Amino acid sequence: MNNQPMYFPYANYNQPQYYPMQTPGYQSFEDIREIDDDVYRPDDAEDAPTSAPPAQAPSVPSTFSSPVQMGQIRSLMCNCLGRWGFIGLKGQGPFGRNFWFYPTEVRTHGVSGYTWQAGRRRKVSYRYSQIRNFICVS
Repeated sequence: MNNQPMYFPYANYNQPQYYPMQTPGYQSFEDIREIDDDVYRPDDAEDAPTSAPPAQAPSVPSTFSSPVQMGQIRSLMCNCLGRWGFIGLKGQGPFGRNFWFYPTEVRTHGVSGYTWQAGRRRKVSYRYSQIRNFICVS
């Protein structure tokens, strides 16, 4: 008795059954992106850095430790697109608190670019609320 399939009296069993892949207008979960296709760029993008950042960390002014406002960070990033800069995060990140950053995309709420770790570039994104300061170096 417990192994019998459930019968739902309100279901129309004469209607063809659609599976998710056959349903018109269905978009699979794998196809949905959080970032729009026109904004997303893979790691092998044309705007990725072709060389490593400078070997030495820059001598940063004492004001680098104090946070700047979001509008200032965005303009600093825009002026440094496609060049190495030095970024300071408010908290400890996976690459440390201060490290080299190569901005490639400046958006409304954050910035994307590359960092250098173990001889390889890595694509990263940060919200402006995470960034303490930024200076363009090269």
